[in-house]
Amino acid sequence: MPTNRKPLRRNLRRRISPAAVAAWQAADFCALHSALGLLPWEMSPLPDTITALGVSEQNAPLVQGGTNSFDNSYAQALELQRELLAIAGWPDCRAAYEENLREAESMAAYYLELVEHPERGGQGTGCDPASRAIKLKEARSDVAYRKRLLSELNTAAYCDHGTGAERGRR
Repeated sequence: MPTNRKPLRRNLRRRISPAAVAAWQAADFCALHSALGLLPWEMSPLPDTITALGVSEQNAPLVQGGTNSFDNSYAQALELQRELLAIAGWPDCRAAYEENLREAESMAAYYLELVEHPERGGQGTGCDPASRAIKLKEARSDVAYRKRLLSELNTAAYCDHGTGAERGRR
């Protein structure tokens, strides 16, 4: 037997709480995701220079019409990023940049070790010397990119990740 249900009277729009603003300012991916109530497969509103799961205005046209869940949530994350920028400005990205640089240097050291010692590292695709050399080159390029981001942050009041004019990603 059908029932007549009364529609819920609630605002379905996400509200940006003080916890979300604090997580944004600290550039804390997990805390921001939790505070905004984002699902695990949704993109983060943090800039893509801070986390690989972040968003930027420049990449928005490239992601339009994507087929996976991350691409479909890109527009929502970009809107949240704009709102957070209006409320709190850019996040403090120094700690995140330093952590990303440490990780990039660690990966470069790992690939250098694999190139210098071909007997290490396993079997299968990507274990030949040419593939390892390519991975080392990419890792060194990532280290240079991360160092450049940090130096730009140190030289000026630079933290405007959204314009992208100064960024030539890797």
